[in-house]
Amino acid sequence: MSPSLSTAQHLPGKFATAPTMAAPEQSTAEKVEATAVELSALSIHPYEETVSKWAKVSKTPASGFGVFAAQDIPKGTLIAVESAVLSIPNVPDEQACIEFCVALHKSTKAHLDRLESLSLDPLAWKSVSGDAVRSRIWQWCQENLGTGVDGQRMSHHELSAVVDYTCRCYGIFLTNNLETGSETGRGVYPFFSRMNHSCRPDIYEYFNTKTKELSIRAIHLIKAGDQIHSTYVDLLQPRKKRQKTLEAWGFMCQCPACTNPTFDALSDRAVELDDMLEEYMFYHEDFSSDTDDDHEPFLKGPDEALGVAQELMQIIRDQGIYGESLFHTYWNASKLGVEVDDLQLALEYAREAREIEVCCVGADGKMSDEDPIEWISYLESQIAHGNDNSLLTAKMAHQDPSAP
Repeated sequence: MSPSLSTAQHLPGKFATAPTMAAPEQSTAEKVEATAVELSALSIHPYEETVSKWAKVSKTPASGFGVFAAQDIPKGTLIAVESAVLSIPNVPDEQACIEFCVALHKSTKAHLDRLESLSLDPLAWKSVSGDAVRSRIWQWCQENLGTGVDGQRMSHHELSAVVDYTCRCYGIFLTNNLETGSETGRGVYPFFSRMNHSCRPDIYEYFNTKTKELSIRAIHLIKAGDQIHSTYVDLLQPRKKRQKTLEAWGFMCQCPACTNPTFDALSDRAVELDDMLEEYMFYHEDFSSDTDDDHEPFLKGPDEALGVAQELMQIIRDQGIYGESLFHTYWNASKLGVEVDDLQLALEYAREAREIEVCCVGADGKMSDEDPIEWISYLESQIAHGNDNSLLTAKMAHQDPSAP
């Protein structure tokens, strides 16, 4: 069995080498400042320096550590693949700290070293060191770690040290964790966590539910020496909403999308178009005429919807966004191409969607429950045989083509 924090042998050594937490009589501000000083002294774990031949972790002038291209990285390149050093299931926030305690105290020393090398945001530390979270962590530690293998109870001072360490690690987890899905929960990926934010990211991250690994791919050419950015927010939303979300990380984004006024109007228009298209596809995905008049979508027909999809895909590209939003826009446009009796256009958009998918998640990855390859093959077959779109419409509606 791998060594864990729950073993009596590992506990003393681990806490002896862990950064000392601030004394109880210090104010919250003093605790935050002391923690920041401790974190600044931490070095990068060698794992992070060797995880990828394409990129390296280095200090930045203004934002601590960052990830930089070690050489030119072509579009679609698989930059890195890594597993979580710590993960928890998808549970309500009030239960998350308990799940974290369970996971932390089962972790190996190697994983703990990687976790400890990451940053702790002052706001996250303030949250976990408050009475509510700390009390839950204290109770869990007391019930599960309070008695050593010799049967002796920990002293109040010893238990406090365990709780301090657990709270600090939980703050690091909250600062760096990535949500991987409703069924897979969230985890910390050290190399990915070193990437700073931009509303125009350079990579697309993809969690493989089968291998439980996170892949990181370039979504455009990244020149050697350039910093590689991920994104912390949903990009298809107005700047003010993005900035509000980013307040949780304690910084104001200064990327081109947030400093160029032209992008504000584009973002607002993209959100408007996306809402209209999503509404239309939701109510007309079965291509029936039975829609309730009280819930008629804004767009009244496939021609209007296709026009919106075309405008949206152009705006997304103009903004420099390349990923899931663009994929789904092309995918919907392909379906709408069938509705307007233009199979060649439907095929063109389906191929574009597949190209985006391969770039972002690889040839074996999926950005949709539907299969673009199967759809492309079907469109090609219909065009080759000179068929009209009636069979295609029936196929998309999951209907029997011979039905009256």
